Amino acid sequence: MPKVQNHVLKSSVMEGRTSQSQETRGLPPLLRNMADERREFEINLGRAMDTLRRDYPDMLHKTPDFSIFHDEIYVVDPSGVQLTGLKNYKNSFSFLQTLVRFCYNTSESGVQSRMVYDFARQSIRISWNAVLVPKVVGNRRNALYVDGISMYKLDSESGKIIEHKVEQMLINNTPITPPYGIFSTLKEELLSPNGGYGQRIPAGAGLGAGAF
Repeated sequence: MPKVQNHVLKSSVMEGRTSQSQETRGLPPLLRNMADERREFEINLGRAMDTLRRDYPDMLHKTPDFSIFHDEIYVVDPSGVQLTGLKNYKNSFSFLQTLVRFCYNTSESGVQSRMVYDFARQSIRISWNAVLVPKVVGNRRNALYVDGISMYKLDSESGKIIEHKVEQMLINNTPITPPYGIFSTLKEELLSPNGGYGQRIPAGAGLGAGAF
C-alpha cells in the first residue's frame, strides 16, 4: 500500500512539561492528589494519541487497537445515530472493513489525518480524509472521497476513550444528512459505487474538503 502522509500532533503535546514528582512532594495531600491525577490523565492521553496516530492510516483494512477504548464507549454521527458499547463499536469496524474489501482496492486506498488536542473541549480532534479506489475501473478519478472530523473524549477515572463523535462528514463533498447515518450511507455507496452520493458531485471534488 502506498505510504500515506499522516499529519499529526504527536503525544509530545505534553513536551515541555517536566516531571512534577519532586515539585509536588511539598504540597498538601489534596493538591498533591490533584497533581497526580492530572499527570495520570496526561499519560493516558498521550497513549491514546499515539495509538490513534498509528492506527488511522490503515483503518480501512486493519483492525485498530481497541485497548484504549472504554467498554461503555458512546458513539454518535452527524445524523444523530447512536451506538453504545465496545462490542458494537468493534462490530461497526468489522462491517465497514468487510464492505471496503468487497468493493475497493485496499492497496490503493488510504486515510490521511491531522490530530490536535482541543484544550477548550478537552478532546482529541482528528480531521481525516479517506480515499477509496474501486476494484473495477479503479483509479482516483472514480474514487470515493469521505471527509470528516472525529472527536474523542477520555473518561477521567479509567483514562480510556468514553466518547467518539463524528462531525461534518462529507461523501464526495456532499454532507450526510438525516435520516441517514454513517454506516447506512456508506453501505449504500459501497454496494452501489456507480450511484448514490458519489454521483451527485464529480468524484474527487471532495478531496480534503472539510478535513483540514
